[in-house]
Amino acid sequence: MSALKRAFLAVVPPAEVLDAIDGLFDRTGRSKLQWTRRDQWHLTVQYFGKVADDDALVGTLAGALDSVAAPTVQVRGAGGFPSARRAVVFWLGVADGDPLRAVHRAVAEAAGEFIRPRDLAPFVPHLTLARLKNASKIVDEVDALADVGVGSPWTVDEVVLLESEPGRGGSTYRRIAGFTLT
Repeated sequence: MSALKRAFLAVVPPAEVLDAIDGLFDRTGRSKLQWTRRDQWHLTVQYFGKVADDDALVGTLAGALDSVAAPTVQVRGAGGFPSARRAVVFWLGVADGDPLRAVHRAVAEAAGEFIRPRDLAPFVPHLTLARLKNASKIVDEVDALADVGVGSPWTVDEVVLLESEPGRGGSTYRRIAGFTLT
């Protein structure tokens, strides 16, 4: 048993999708955006934060996910948190979020004791592409990707429990466990 400081469950897109995301933008000349790195790109299923007993969380997730159907997803569209008019996060979305919502629901129901109330926000499947130093308007960037599919659809056959370690160049992630979806 060991503790985790910043744990989360995620879907990591396949290399072909990461390549397509990588080719979306020229990341130079957009100083308001602090781009995330390719090794940070994922779709968060659930954030847990600090977890005292990683073995207990892994066991709970294994039980919750052992009968969850593997969803097919495609990265499509974009948005900003909290909104495209005052964004601090620029993200890519998912064409049909319902299959990932089913994965999220199974996790949230089974692992509720590991989720802080403030982390029970409505689930919005997304991949964080950039952060903004100050809340900024990114409506043009979001509109440019409104109906753009990024890469091919793929079947999510695994979700991974990761631990985030903040650093000067952005967070690095350490894999704790993987869970196969049926």
